[in-house]
Amino acid sequence: HEFRPDPTDSGLAGRLHLTKKERYSILRWSLLSLYVLLLSLTQDVIFCRVQILGATTDLVSCGILLICMLQDPGTGGVFALLAATLYFFTGTAPGAYTIALLPILGMLMNILRHVLLRRSFGTALICTGICMMLYELIVFAAGLFLGSTTPDRLLRFVTTGLLSIALSPLMYPVVVSIGKIGGESLKD
Repeated sequence: HEFRPDPTDSGLAGRLHLTKKERYSILRWSLLSLYVLLLSLTQDVIFCRVQILGATTDLVSCGILLICMLQDPGTGGVFALLAATLYFFTGTAPGAYTIALLPILGMLMNILRHVLLRRSFGTALICTGICMMLYELIVFAAGLFLGSTTPDRLLRFVTTGLLSIALSPLMYPVVVSIGKIGGESLKD
């Protein structure tokens, strides 16, 4: 009577014991990751051909920073770290320093936003824009230091930041909509 047979196999979902909230959370993070991948594909296929003053957009970095702004600082920082790592391994990131640069900028600005500003559409875009410009200027400075760019290309880096900021209002509704899956996790 002490021997009990093994339970019947109920499949992988039965073994994981995920709650409905956890399944929605996995879906939300998967969709946000796919969105960053879509931004990468859009950047590399379409927007790389469009140049204004010799510059193009940097949708991936802007998307990562926007998603980081709309999360809590810790959660957004983890997402930015993972997304920046994948961004580097796609081969389109300017250098390995972006793995640390995107999460640090995103988390610091997110903390400042939570402490000093109201959470709204405007503050999310302003903070994302500030982060994007800082990111482009730091990438420019790193390029100068490493000898991969020249000082006369500063206007191109600034234009890239401005073009990316101009497209961030189009990314905002998509990120907020994905963030609403499984409940109101994004409070903007």
